[in-house]
Amino acid sequence: MHRIIAAALLSAALATPAFSQEAQGDALDPFPPIEQSVGATINETDRMLVSVTIANAGPYPFIVDTAAERTVIARQLAEQLQLRQIGRSRMLSMTSSRDVMKVEVPDVSFIPGRSHDLQAFTLNGDHVGASGILGIDALRGQRVVLDFAANTLSVGPAPPRTQRAAADEIVVRGRRRLGQLVLVDLSIDGEEVDVIVDSGSQVSVGNDALRRLMALRRNAFTPITLFSVTGETFAADYARADKLVIGNAQLIGMPIAFANAHFFQRMRMTRKPALLLGMDALQMFERVSVDFPNRRAHFVLREESRTPPRAS
Repeated sequence: MHRIIAAALLSAALATPAFSQEAQGDALDPFPPIEQSVGATINETDRMLVSVTIANAGPYPFIVDTAAERTVIARQLAEQLQLRQIGRSRMLSMTSSRDVMKVEVPDVSFIPGRSHDLQAFTLNGDHVGASGILGIDALRGQRVVLDFAANTLSVGPAPPRTQRAAADEIVVRGRRRLGQLVLVDLSIDGEEVDVIVDSGSQVSVGNDALRRLMALRRNAFTPITLFSVTGETFAADYARADKLVIGNAQLIGMPIAFANAHFFQRMRMTRKPALLLGMDALQMFERVSVDFPNRRAHFVLREESRTPPRAS
């Protein structure tokens, strides 16, 4: 059994998926100027980190997680800052649901001039792999742009829904479900699939309905071990989808992990194929924008992956 420990091992075990896309529309800037952009880094587990200050202390590296309902802070940092405990609440992880201590986190800032007072779960920082995780509670109501080419995170007001798509932009509509943005109009191997953009996960994770679909297609499965930010390890199977279609782009040979993920039950995403689109797939794009107010996501392929327009 292989163990996925870090990006290096993951990349060594899996070939890079391939994209294809046909051009569309007139060229417009798919990401008009927004309030602020900050520098970001990709850590050894392929997750995006930004610098966060708490009540003017720090900065501390936090993981950006577009699928986490609530922000998390390392227990060690919470104790160091003497943050006030406010009791235990139920926290949903990938494979379980458990009661976890929450603390008040004042003046959380990762964009200059803007701060939030948050209530955060506390977890062992060694398992989190950073000082904390920025969840949807810190991002809700905004458009979040993950720019992998420029290594930046941008957060600001959403553009008008009438904004036209650019030639190199893929726009996917979505709907809200239990605080999450669930994208629709995507397909895997010809079957419709619901997708949540999960920048906090190193790998993409599929539900049992998607696993059954791929088993019918006689896809080969490889056993692996995954690690949760809660410190749990759990068995999973890796397989490769023939084709993930996002708008007019195709991701060929995309690897997906399948596990007994409690997350899909909590989200009521068990009847039809569903996927958490992790960083292994997101980094194949130049930019990914999650537009929570307008309930849509924008994907821009890397230049080397774009197919030039066909001759008329």
